[in-house]
Amino acid sequence: MLGNNLPLETIYPPSASWDFLGMKVGDIHADTILLSWGCMLFVLGVCAAIRPSLTAVGPGNKGQAILEMLYDFLADVTKGQIGHEWRKFFPLIAAIFIFVLIANFSGILPFKALEHMAWWPHHGHEAAEIAAPTTDFNVTAGLALVALLTYIGSGFATHGVKYFKAYMNPIEWLDLIIRPATLALRLMMVITADELMRGAALMMVPVLLPAGVMGFEMFIGVIQAFVFALLTAIYIGLTVSHH
Repeated sequence: MLGNNLPLETIYPPSASWDFLGMKVGDIHADTILLSWGCMLFVLGVCAAIRPSLTAVGPGNKGQAILEMLYDFLADVTKGQIGHEWRKFFPLIAAIFIFVLIANFSGILPFKALEHMAWWPHHGHEAAEIAAPTTDFNVTAGLALVALLTYIGSGFATHGVKYFKAYMNPIEWLDLIIRPATLALRLMMVITADELMRGAALMMVPVLLPAGVMGFEMFIGVIQAFVFALLTAIYIGLTVSHH
């Protein structure tokens, strides 16, 4: 997070952290969890609202046109990187892209303007900061772990036990660390930098400059969602390829 995130203990003191064998295992970031849930509910809500109006006859309404355009775009990305088995992995690639995109955009919401409200949660003497879930390493690392398990599992599903031979090379073991680490860190650091840049713009020129910064931030949010989904598809494509 950008700094003063909201620990769960602020809302629900008994669940301040997990205790494992008497050891305290970190704080649970309530703001990250709630905003992530909000992003998922938003996606499901939009799809539920558009679904009844979907039609196979004619072009359909604007909502259907947007969904079809998104489907074609993500299908081309998945098919181009994975090949003939792309349909198995399309739901995952699409879900990653859409969630990361909405999560990136959620950081642009005017949370800063609410920090002066009396009801706004505080951590200590400072107001809790709410930022995009993708500025939290727990979120990006979780997404990277899903990608890691998927492309390893797809390798064994495609090649069977002989896929173990790929990991006889120590470089492949390094890839198991480097690939998910770069996925998680790139997304987190870029979106965090965007949030910090917008915060600086709001403090220096609060009227006009932030609008341009927010537009740039949305552009970067799209690019980062695309890069995360594309790299996941590339990694899966490398493991399912027959060579």
